[in-house]
Amino acid sequence: MKYLIRSLKYLLYFVIIFCLCLAIVVLFSHQSFSDIPSLFKEGSFLPICLIFLGFALLYPAVGYRKAKLVLDGEWKDYRNAIMKTMEGADYELVSETDRTLKFRSKRAGVRFSRMWEDAITFEQQENDPALVKVDGPSRDTLRLVGSVYYNYRMEHPQSEE
Repeated sequence: MKYLIRSLKYLLYFVIIFCLCLAIVVLFSHQSFSDIPSLFKEGSFLPICLIFLGFALLYPAVGYRKAKLVLDGEWKDYRNAIMKTMEGADYELVSETDRTLKFRSKRAGVRFSRMWEDAITFEQQENDPALVKVDGPSRDTLRLVGSVYYNYRMEHPQSEE
């Protein structure tokens, strides 16, 4: 269901951007808005719609991912590293349970550009307490997992033997 909602949001997003681009072209070409159909070859409406639909269906698969965070300590220790990492990345905690932390961006521009699909969720797995699934935008998820590992190592240095 989440995938379908993201697809519909991005379809709307792409259509709005397309309409804005059309409006800019019409304004700079000194034509009236009633001349918009003359900008396109006859029969090109369906292929344009299919391209937008294809991008909207594909983008959530590429733009969002689930990553793994493997704990080599306690959840409460990693929670502190997660909190520190997310604060540094301008995310705020919006909900918390015993096994889940959910964050949203503090920046309105980021939230708007991602169609309010900016949530990053850290969820400790019940069947494997040493595994945490991280779900969110691809560009942030992998970077933040690496930062959590780094912050945890800085808080809990290990001696070399």
